[in-house]
Parts: sequence; C-alpha cells; structure tokens
Amino acid sequence: MSQVPTFTAEQRAELEAWENRTLSPEEFDARVHAPWTDREREDFVALVAWFTKRYPTAGERLGAARHLASQWLANRPR
Repeated sequence: MSQVPTFTAEQRAELEAWENRTLSPEEFDARVHAPWTDREREDFVALVAWFTKRYPTAGERLGAARHLASQWLANRPR
C-alpha cells in the first residue's frame, strides 16, 4: 500500500488555495466535459454497486444522503 504524503504548512496552504480558487467558465466546461478514464469509470461502477447493496431501497438511499448532508453541514469549515 502506498504511503500518505506529508505536507508542510506552506504546501497545505498552497494546495488549499488551488482547490478553493474560482474556475473560469472555460476551465469549468473543460472539466465537466472531459472523458472519464477507464479507472474512473470502474471506480464509479464499484461505488454505485456498493451503495445500492448497502442501501437497497430508495428510502434507505435518501436517508443515507440526508444523514451525510447533515454531517457535512455540522462539520464543514467556517
């Protein structure tokens, strides 16, 4: 298994600034319309398979989504 990289405070700040920057309309469009790699497609199919097995009914899926959304709202950075 690969090791998790360790970042300096400066590297973390630079990465956070990059992640939180506003994309231009052209850059957003390019990312939205970029084709998936085979690995991305496989990961997506595996995630959907896991989720639908873990939450087999529509009600359970909605409940899980609501629960995760409330967790995110409670723990998001401010």
